[in-house]
Amino acid sequence: MSVDTSVKPEIIEQDNFVFDVRGRVRNVGLPPNPNNALLPLFEAVSNSIHAIEMRFGSLAASQGKIRIDILRRDEEKNSHPYGFRISDNGIGLNLENWKSFRTSDSELKIGKGGKGVGRLAWLKALSNCHVSSIFSEDGQICSRNFTFSLKEKIQTPIHNHTLKKNVTEEIGTTVTLLPFNTAYEVQCPKKFETIASKIVGHFLKYCITGTLPNIMLVDVDESVEIGSFYKAHQERDSVTIIKRSESGEDDLVVYHILLNKKLKFLENGGKHWVFYAGNDRVVRETPIDGQLGLKYVGNNSDCVYVGLVAGEYLDQHVNAERTAFTFGEESYDEIHSRVVADARNFLSEYIEKVRAAQLETAEQVIKENPQFLPFRSNLLKIVESLSLSTQDEEGIFIELSRKKRRGRKHLEADLRSIKDGKLDELDAEVERISKAVNEDKKASLAEYVVKRKSVLDLLSHYMKYADTEKAKYWKEEAVHELILPMGTTSFEIDYDSHNLWVLDDRFAYYSYFWSDKPIRTFSEGSTSGKEPDVVWVPNNPLAFKRDGADEPVVIIEFKRPGRNDYDHNSNPVTQVLQYVDKLLESSNLKKPDGENIKRMPPGTRFICYIVADFEPTLLKVLKYSMAKHPTPDGRGFFGIDAERNTTIEVIPYEKMMEDARLRNEAFFRKLDLF
Repeated sequence: MSVDTSVKPEIIEQDNFVFDVRGRVRNVGLPPNPNNALLPLFEAVSNSIHAIEMRFGSLAASQGKIRIDILRRDEEKNSHPYGFRISDNGIGLNLENWKSFRTSDSELKIGKGGKGVGRLAWLKALSNCHVSSIFSEDGQICSRNFTFSLKEKIQTPIHNHTLKKNVTEEIGTTVTLLPFNTAYEVQCPKKFETIASKIVGHFLKYCITGTLPNIMLVDVDESVEIGSFYKAHQERDSVTIIKRSESGEDDLVVYHILLNKKLKFLENGGKHWVFYAGNDRVVRETPIDGQLGLKYVGNNSDCVYVGLVAGEYLDQHVNAERTAFTFGEESYDEIHSRVVADARNFLSEYIEKVRAAQLETAEQVIKENPQFLPFRSNLLKIVESLSLSTQDEEGIFIELSRKKRRGRKHLEADLRSIKDGKLDELDAEVERISKAVNEDKKASLAEYVVKRKSVLDLLSHYMKYADTEKAKYWKEEAVHELILPMGTTSFEIDYDSHNLWVLDDRFAYYSYFWSDKPIRTFSEGSTSGKEPDVVWVPNNPLAFKRDGADEPVVIIEFKRPGRNDYDHNSNPVTQVLQYVDKLLESSNLKKPDGENIKRMPPGTRFICYIVADFEPTLLKVLKYSMAKHPTPDGRGFFGIDAERNTTIEVIPYEKMMEDARLRNEAFFRKLDLF
């Protein structure tokens, strides 16, 4: 006859909690989010680790086994988990542990950092958990089974508790956490690797120190051992000590690790992190991308940095839910700044690579933008002051521009100080400031030379086909717009906005000009709507000075590159002479406000330039015009109309650009722009 070995629980011990469990659960700070949704799982795994340590002591890592099953709805991969099952071979819920389980804020595992409140997270996030535990008590193997959940009008969360003796199962505990309350289920990560990564992140110290028991994470169609998962993603690690006091009680241990970027503890917020652990579990995470300024690191540039900070000081200042530390932000900031400095030392080889790349990029930026030439002598120091995240040409250009502007502001302040007589040792300061002024002017000149080189390069591009397939050249408007914006005047644009120096450096002087403007808009008394490409009047009488003559009016006409359809009706020489006639009809040239600029008496001198490609039809019409005489170099034509006191020169685009390059070649070579 079989003997019933079951014992009624109420005979052996009281099952009820000795506090208002509903109120206690209500006060647990656990807002639904992806991290908190996994906290019940972490607490169950933590209980399993502690149970294994109680049973196996120093052999816990080698003898302990934990299995985590992801419970998915309809067992479909990547569907939302609705719970977890955690099984271990730990010591089980013997009488001592059972009493601790039923006592809020129990002190049984205080030596291991246990707060006695982890199971309250189960009640907060899940609605019907089940616990089955096999343990040894007084030489007998016993089993304990119960449901753990909150029910209406029932104070105790423990239901259907049974206890049996003389069972034959293996010692250990299985906790089935399900189902999630809806708010937590929707926040729970779905991907297998994400859950595995977050388990590693929460128990990172165990992983780093090699004290983690064998933990097998099992999904619908795959599984992984957490310790192996961590090692497979780890490239390099190191440990340092940060001393905070003479006694050593506040010392912090910093574990530095490089992990493959596929192992992501957190979904967003950055690549590189520092984790702060209390009682062997991560309590606070802080991204440090901005402070490091590094992208991915490691041998293959596919790793992230993770720092784990632990120590007795942190253990003693973690709150009950292990979601925050109890010390103030000032203390945290002091600790964090030292940890980041320590991290930079660990990552020094990667930082040096970034600095070398920044230096190379900065040198290229200076080569292309000589206004920054004064920085070259002190470039290494400047680069070391850059954020490590500033690595591309645009970012470095912006930083150098900002530094140049600040330097100019300081220079202006120094100059004011000299004028105000506020500087001591005046002679030395004058010498220093004069040198700074000289360097600034050199930089400005270099910038101007680079602009000239760029204009000539672009102009050369406009001499080619705009449409290769159709063999069509760029329109003259493109060339005109580059040399001088169309439809503008010298009263509307800045001095630097025109590039008339391409034709003649004398045009670089600031002057009055009209670009594609009807003659009547600037010529008093004229009604002509004709629009010369450029009408230019120098305000520097030395520019085109001829003894006994007033400064001339200059007319410039650009023709479409590659054009070859000229005839007697479209003769450019006739065209510019007509412009001369229309201008001579007026009494003077005027500003937009009506102020006279230049009187136009009979005999006013005109210099006209026609710029075009020397195609056959152009050469034919020139042959029968007043501009039929070859220039001394044989590459252009000129003519003089004595009646109009006008000189006309016809110049090919090729010659105009070659002459411009020759005039500037020495400057280009000096700046290594070839």
